[in-house]
Formats: sequence, structure tokens, C-alpha cells
Amino acid sequence: MLDDIHNTQDRAWRGTRPLRLGGVSRLTPLVGASALPDPRELYDELEQQWGEIAPVELEPGVPAWLVMGQRRVFDIMRNEHVFATNPQLWNGHARGGLPRTSGLRPAFTSQQRFSANHADGALRQRLREPLDDAFEQLSEPITAAKARSFCNLLIDRFEDRGRADLMLEYASVIPFLVIADMIGFDPEDGQHLFDLTRRVAGGGADAAPSVHEVDRMLGDLVALRREHPRRDLASSLLAHPGMRDDVEVTHTLLTVAYSGNLTLTAWVAQTLLLTLTDTRFSGRLHGGRIDLDSAMDEVLWRSTPTIHSLPRFARQDVVLDDKLVAAGDPLILAIHAANTDPRMDTGDPWDHVGSRAHVSFGTGPHACPAPRTARVIARIAVETILRRLDVVLRIPAADVRWDPTLWIRQPASIPVTFPVPVEKAGPET
Repeated sequence: MLDDIHNTQDRAWRGTRPLRLGGVSRLTPLVGASALPDPRELYDELEQQWGEIAPVELEPGVPAWLVMGQRRVFDIMRNEHVFATNPQLWNGHARGGLPRTSGLRPAFTSQQRFSANHADGALRQRLREPLDDAFEQLSEPITAAKARSFCNLLIDRFEDRGRADLMLEYASVIPFLVIADMIGFDPEDGQHLFDLTRRVAGGGADAAPSVHEVDRMLGDLVALRREHPRRDLASSLLAHPGMRDDVEVTHTLLTVAYSGNLTLTAWVAQTLLLTLTDTRFSGRLHGGRIDLDSAMDEVLWRSTPTIHSLPRFARQDVVLDDKLVAAGDPLILAIHAANTDPRMDTGDPWDHVGSRAHVSFGTGPHACPAPRTARVIARIAVETILRRLDVVLRIPAADVRWDPTLWIRQPASIPVTFPVPVEKAGPET
């Protein structure tokens, strides 16, 4: 796949001096990795060519370093003093930035975002504490009850058809219903919020305008909750002394809406797909040899929803794996590659069952703020559909297509059939 991408001069530099990001004439596009049947094949070829850190292209003219080794990914995640999340540090701004139509603009914005995932050090700590406290105040039983109610409502809509697309009609809908309610939106506004976050994730010309529209929606909600508080995340953040103004609350809620919707959708979808296509997996699950939580963790190990992290930016020049990472260079952490790092493989495909030492929720100061809440929602979504319907994939597993995005790995569609419940079936003819 990569044989004809790098010229002789590029290869020769590796043995004489650290490779610079600008010293590669042709770069491997990264956007197609999430759509491959097995992204590990691409990572193996990149590692064979370049080592654990490879030069890639996010969009035409936008280079980045892809970090694939598990230990290196852990080290970078834990070191915000050298590798920051603030996109204002990107050295591409000095070269003219991105085109107006670039789908990368939300991740590489030159405007300061006042949320913990785009801040570091003391500012990150101040913005992160209110978010952690807000999730701590959420009632897990209430969240679970609402998630179960939404799941059953959706299944009621298609169970009498005997067929459905579990991606479009279920896995992609549950997270936005639950998270929109959690934030403080009604279902109608939640649907619009979901559509916008999907456009952001998909990139392209719609990404940047969609971010502005989400900001507007969340800003309106924050203003409403300041006048009429309720038991939701928006109200909790507004009441927290660590939040200094409505802009900080709005930007923090944007992080929850964006990350929560996309990662939860992919987690639910991939778990459902694995139970339908991997007989070893489904046999162990239905045979009681692993519980659903362990099965869900196996998904995080084998095909994590967040295939690549949002960029980190080097604060200073640093040499990693014979590469000169210049100040302002973006580093993309390949979460899928780290979780499937062959250097960490014991040879037992089920060795990870029960282990949560994967990188899917991150680690260090920017780790996911609500892994327990995410697990509750995802577990209920999976167990509800498996309990109510005996679903069978309608196409061969090899024909399942994957969405080509930079950040998320998820199937484009999960078409299934299932017996119509007796009480829903029509009269015999």
C-alpha cells in the first residue's frame, strides 16, 4: 500500500538526521484508515516504513505526525507540559491556516476555546473541575431509567417490521436522546444538535458553520438555564464557582455534546455488530462465559470507537523515534493502533477480557470525564436490543461498510432482520 509513496531522498534522510515533517514529499492520507476492514494493516505498513511515529496527511496540504506505539501514546497523553491540546499553538496558522471549507477547522481553530479539552495546565484544571463535579452530581439511576425508556421507545417503532438498520434507527439515536436530555435540551432540539455534531465529525464545508450553530444553540440554552435552572448539566455548570462566564459553560457543553454523541454511537454500534458477526464473541456472551461489560471492553480493545485522538501540539522542538517534532507540529494519537500494538500482544485473543488498561478513554489530565456514565448508557442500549429482539445481520459480515472519518470508527449501516413478536404480527392468511 505504501511502496510508492515515499521517494529515495526521504528514505535516505532517516539514517543521517531526524526526519522533519516538512521533509517528506508525499504523505499517506489518514482519512481512509477508519473505513478499512482492518486498520491494523495500515498501521503495520506505516510502522515498517517509518517506525512508531509516521508522517501522514489529514487533508491535502495539512501534515501531521501519527503516533502508534502504545507506550508513546501513553507518554504523550500524560505530558501536557510538552504536548498541549490548545490548537492556537499549531504552526500552520503562521502559514495561512486552513481554507474556509476545510473540515479540520473545528480541531485546528485559531480562536481560543474555553473548555478543558482545548486547554492545558492551570486553565485546564480550572475548567475540568466543574465538569467532573457536574457528572458526579448526575443521578445514575435516573440516567439509566431514561436511557432504557428511550431504547424501548425506538424499538417499538420498528419491531413490527421484522427489519431495521440498527445504525441509523438505533445506535446513532440513543446517545443524542440521552445526552441532549442530560445537557438540558428537549428531544426536538436534541435531534438538531445531533445532526450538527455529525456534520462536524464528517468534515467538509459544513463542519465550521455547524460548530457556530452548535455554539448558538448551547448559548441560548445557557442563557435560559441562568434564568430557569433545572437538574441538568447546563445548570450545574452555571452554578459552579469554577466557571467564570457563560462562554466557558457553552464551550464545555459543546465538548460533552460532540464527544459524547459520537463516541457512544460508535461504541454501541460496534458492540452490536460484533455480537452479530463474531461467533466466538457472541457464543461467549450468550453462553455466560463473559458478561456484557467485558464484551464491551473487548470492543474498546479490538476496534475502539475513537480511532484517532484530536491533535496534540508540541510546545517545543523534540526528537521522538528519530523524528524532529518541531514546535507547533500536530501529533495525532492512533488509539486503535495503541490498543492493538503487537508489542503488547500476549498471543491470547481473549487475554484482554476483564481488562480496562486500554487507551480508549484516554489517560492523564485529558482523560474522559465520564467513562462510567458512558458505560451505563452503552450497556443499556446493547442489552435492551439483545433482550427484546433476536436480530440477524442481513448482509455478509465482509460487506459491512465503515464511515471514512478521521476521528471515529463506526459502521455506516447495520441492516438486520428479526422475527416479529407474536403480539405485533398480523393475522394469518
